[in-house]
Amino acid sequence: MDIQFEGGKSAFVRVLVWRADEAEGSVKSWNCSKLYAELGILRWLEANASSLPVPRILAFDDVNCLLVTTVMPGMDVLHAYPRLSTAAKEHSVISWAHAAVFMFRLPTPQRFGTIENPLYLYVSPQHTFATDNTADLLSFFQSAISARRTRSLMTNNAEAHEILCCRLDRLLYGMKPLVVQAQNTPSMSRFALTHRDLGPANIMLDEASGEVVGIVDWEFNACMPACMSTEYPLWIRPIIIASPLYQDPNPKYLNFFHEPRAERNRLCELYEKTVKELDEDYYNCLLYGTRLRDALEWIEGDHTEDTNGVRMVRWAEDHLFSSVAVKF
Repeated sequence: MDIQFEGGKSAFVRVLVWRADEAEGSVKSWNCSKLYAELGILRWLEANASSLPVPRILAFDDVNCLLVTTVMPGMDVLHAYPRLSTAAKEHSVISWAHAAVFMFRLPTPQRFGTIENPLYLYVSPQHTFATDNTADLLSFFQSAISARRTRSLMTNNAEAHEILCCRLDRLLYGMKPLVVQAQNTPSMSRFALTHRDLGPANIMLDEASGEVVGIVDWEFNACMPACMSTEYPLWIRPIIIASPLYQDPNPKYLNFFHEPRAERNRLCELYEKTVKELDEDYYNCLLYGTRLRDALEWIEGDHTEDTNGVRMVRWAEDHLFSSVAVKF
C-alpha cells in the first residue's frame, strides 16, 4: 500500500497479514520467503546496479514482516501504454531493450535460485521447488514437469491425470534437443538475472515519452540460464497461453491486445533490432530461447482451462515436432 508522510513524500509498504489458518505452516513460510527474496534482490541491486530504476529500501521490520520502499514514478504499462503516441510506444520498446540488456549483463551467481538463496521461487505455491548447484537446464525442466504432475493429482481424475502425464512426456521429448544445445552453448547456459513476473503491472512508463522509469515487484527473481532470461516485452508479445492460436475457446479470463497482430510483429522486430545492436548474445538467446520459454509457460502457467494439456500438446506439435514452426 502507498503511504504519505507530512511534507508530501510517499512510500510503498508491503506487509504480510495472516488469516488464523495461515499463521503457521507452509503458507506463511512461502510468503515470508517471497518477502525476503524481494528484500535480498533490492539490496543486491542497490549495491551492484544503482542506475537501474527499481525501488530503494527505506526500512525493514523483520519481526512484523514489513518492507518499506520508495515509490516509483510513472504509470504501469497496463494503463500508460494504450495512451501513448506511436512514437512513444516505439520508445517504450527501445527503452525496455536497454534495461533488459543491462540486467542481462550483470554478473550473477552461476546457479539456479534467487540472488541470495538457491531456492527457486515460482509464481505459484504449486510450482515452488528447491534446486542445488548441480541443477542444469534439463533437470530444471524435469523438476518443473514433476511439479505440474503433482498439481494434476489435485485437480484431475485418474484418467485425465494419465493423459496429462503422457502429454508432458511428449513435450519434454520434443524439448530435449533444444535444451541439450543450449546447455552446450556457453553464451546461452551462463546464468543471468531474471525478473520472473514482468507483467504490464510491474513496469512503469513515463506517461508522455514511454521511457521505462520503474521496475517493481521483485519477489519472484531468479538466476536463470541466459536463453531463459531474455524475453520480448509482454505488452507487444503476450505469453503464449494467451495467443489466439492456442487460447481456450471459452476463456475464463479476458485476453486482449493493444494493437493488431501486424503492428505487434513490427514492434517485436524493432525490439530484436535494438537488442542485436546492443548485445549479440542477448539477441541470440532471445530468438533461440523462445520455444523453451514458451514451453515453460505451458508447464507452469495457469492451467485451470487446460488441465489435461490438450492446448499444450497442440502447441508442442506445431513448434517442437513440425518442420515449419507456426507464427505467434
